[in-house]
Amino acid sequence: MSAHRRLIFFTTADPEVDPGPAGQAYHFAAVAARTGLDAEVRLAGDAVRLARPDGVAPTPAGQALRATALEAGHAYLVSL
Repeated sequence: MSAHRRLIFFTTADPEVDPGPAGQAYHFAAVAARTGLDAEVRLAGDAVRLARPDGVAPTPAGQALRATALEAGHAYLVSL
């Protein structure tokens, strides 16, 4: 019997203070999905602020994270 396996990229960092950890989680999940692996980004703690329109830093890195998070057609799951 084979078990279902999924790579989970977990982050709790506040994207308004530092968008880097969430950006890395999204990047790693996208790379995993492109190689055919089942992947998920799991946001917890302060990282759930990414779900709010004003929840990311108003910096180029924050805006890039917002664009990545809003992309349609993700090949991976995002959960809160």
